Amino acid sequence: MLERAKLLLDIGNTSIKYAWFGEQHIADLQILRTSLESLPALLDKASHCFLCSVKTTQFNEQVEDICRDASVLLTQVETKPVEFEVKNAYANPHNMGTDRWMAIIAGAALCDKGSLNNYIVIDAGTAITCDFVVSNIHKGGWIAPGLEMARQAVVAGTSRVFDEQQRLDNLAIGTDTPDCVANGALAQLTGMLIQAIFIMREQCAKFEIYISGGDAPLLIQNLRLSEKSQGPVSINYLENLVLVGLAHVSLSR
Repeated sequence: MLERAKLLLDIGNTSIKYAWFGEQHIADLQILRTSLESLPALLDKASHCFLCSVKTTQFNEQVEDICRDASVLLTQVETKPVEFEVKNAYANPHNMGTDRWMAIIAGAALCDKGSLNNYIVIDAGTAITCDFVVSNIHKGGWIAPGLEMARQAVVAGTSRVFDEQQRLDNLAIGTDTPDCVANGALAQLTGMLIQAIFIMREQCAKFEIYISGGDAPLLIQNLRLSEKSQGPVSINYLENLVLVGLAHVSLSR
């Protein structure tokens, strides 16, 4: 790590992820985890902090105070109508979470120009989000419960359905109630990805897929199994697209 490098912070619903960004390629960021209590020690090594947060205003103000006390400049990113030539589909961009926008910006930075800036970005975390970009124009997207949230919703909304929280490796047909809940949730998420590919194929002949989040490896594995009859799909897994988007923004500041 370079001395006094840029600190990239992705504050999500369940954790705080960070990376140091200096001269390396943005796709090579080493993703780490931290806490609010440990932030002052990190800022001792930072020249500038770039923040993407889905937390409350009160929580974000705590981060601002910590950066101010450390005399480190803080840039908190916002969702914009247009950025890096990508046009947002939202009439009111502020209604889109900055984490989604940073994932979209990450796709713009990473996309093979041979794909004509056609790509899908998917973040499979607490919630799963999916956004479509065709020729630098954001067409819109989806938000749905993530894998664990979907399982919890089934149990909470029914009286005789239960879940033993076992971790799945491959999508299968359940043979008891907990197995059915787990596989049903995975089938829903995998189906969402397959539908995204079908829709994108109607928009353009060539495109990239970028996927991140805790459940991304599981979904990628099962998406490949489901796509055998549909032809090859190019999937690029990155541990955290939001931090890649932050790195791209930092290059322009």
